[in-house]
Amino acid sequence: MEQQEQANTSQASRAAEEPEAVSHFRVFDLASSATFRSEGPAVRVLWESTTARLLLLALQEGQQLDEHRTSYQAFIQVISGHLMFKLEHERISMRAGTLLHLEPRVAHSVEALQDSVFLITLVAASRAGTTAQAVAPAAEGPASEPQRRPGGGEG
Repeated sequence: MEQQEQANTSQASRAAEEPEAVSHFRVFDLASSATFRSEGPAVRVLWESTTARLLLLALQEGQQLDEHRTSYQAFIQVISGHLMFKLEHERISMRAGTLLHLEPRVAHSVEALQDSVFLITLVAASRAGTTAQAVAPAAEGPASEPQRRPGGGEG
């Protein structure tokens, strides 16, 4: 019985470190996959293919990602904490549950206002430079906009 419990504990700890891989799906435990580093932002590649990447980032309060650009469509989802996402003329306050879409080649930076964990999904832009259209548009209309103010104020 004790050996069975040790085996179960060992399997559980491995599952927290690596996603469970099965031939047709993977399960990611985001809470246990995120780790903070005092030296700077922690970035973990959860999955990647030739057309997409899934990244998990952890920033301690006060840490930043300096201004940068990407050639991918980016979807940024805050899992926990509070981030300030900065564009040229806008500042977007992002808390747990907020999802932001960013077009390719847009300069942006990020600052953690609290210890924060967020998921970034990068998707290659189509040849025409736009993302594919949704299969079925939402019946309720567009989702509510994140809190933002031109020129830098929090909403």
